[in-house]
Amino acid sequence: MMRHFHLIISLLFAFQLTSQTPIVQKLDPNMADKKADVSGIIWLDPKEEPFDLVGFEWIKQDNVYRRLPLNSKWNIPTAVDGLSYLTTGGQIRFRTNSKKIVVKVELMKQSGMHQMRATAQSGFDLYAKDKEILKYLKTTRFSVNDTIYEAELLNSNEQKMRDYTINFPLYNGVNLMFVGIEEGSVVENPTPFSRSEKFAIYGTSITHGGCVSRPGSTYSNILSRKLDAEFINLGFAGNGKGEPELAHLINQISNTSFIILDYEANASETIQNTIDPFIDILRQEHTATPILIMSKIRFAEETDGSETYKQLINNRDFQESLVHKRKRKGDDNIYFLDGSTVLGDDYYECTVDGVHPTDLGSYRIAEALLTRIKQILNQ
Repeated sequence: MMRHFHLIISLLFAFQLTSQTPIVQKLDPNMADKKADVSGIIWLDPKEEPFDLVGFEWIKQDNVYRRLPLNSKWNIPTAVDGLSYLTTGGQIRFRTNSKKIVVKVELMKQSGMHQMRATAQSGFDLYAKDKEILKYLKTTRFSVNDTIYEAELLNSNEQKMRDYTINFPLYNGVNLMFVGIEEGSVVENPTPFSRSEKFAIYGTSITHGGCVSRPGSTYSNILSRKLDAEFINLGFAGNGKGEPELAHLINQISNTSFIILDYEANASETIQNTIDPFIDILRQEHTATPILIMSKIRFAEETDGSETYKQLINNRDFQESLVHKRKRKGDDNIYFLDGSTVLGDDYYECTVDGVHPTDLGSYRIAEALLTRIKQILNQ
């Protein structure tokens, strides 16, 4: 029996190596890439009415899917400038009665991150509003080698007018993107957010969305759904370092009612020197806007008594003390959240690689932030 078993396994691997389609996708049709049926589809540009394109503050002036302005009076660090083309936090909002929703996409590059799924790096996912709650429906399917693809996000038997949100890729750039709907169907402006003001988040790869499985699972998008508000995600992988230029750029975001700072993970050695001046710049424009500082989440290696855990606690205590110090000086709208606790006692189960959250970890971060934000807003 063992000889037959090994023969079967060998044949499967041989078939895998000689086929362009992974064996699992051949055996399970639910995991296969499917070519989108675009017959009877008309293509619409989400930059135009009646779509509401959010998460890209400067898109009307630059006409580029980019999270920072193309031209700035402040010198954007080179790495941050490049990372701003990665479209995390971008959303397309609209209402339609189309039974089909398809997307046509041209990406900046192929997928291929070793610790992050292509569905999150380069995919779009779709949410539909049901009884005032946005619920996940589907994620685009494509090959990791594709830079151009068409993918189906909805194929329903029911023609029903509903609100939809399409979330942009987290770790890829988008050159071109079109939304396809059935010819003859209706597309309308979406139901407005219940909160008209924006939330801005500045941080690291964790804020950016590494390493969740699809776009809707990054914590800024979870918060956007929970609070029914626009979130501007300014997470920059490896480069959330608290440079003053980024504080000035946050000040340029229109109609901001809440700011979250979550950049310690990229600035463990420097945050005690950078965060107070960073807040001083924010206060030049946001004299009374709530600012919430979240200290770093606990990484898997930061076990009790380790040197890395001691540094985590030292930086946490510094940031909490800074908040109290600024409050004593009259800043009543600055707040603190202990990030070392947000993943829970089993924090070591909440990351992909010891650092970047899984969907579970991202959800726990969002839930902790949501509780603290609601406390602040209800004061």
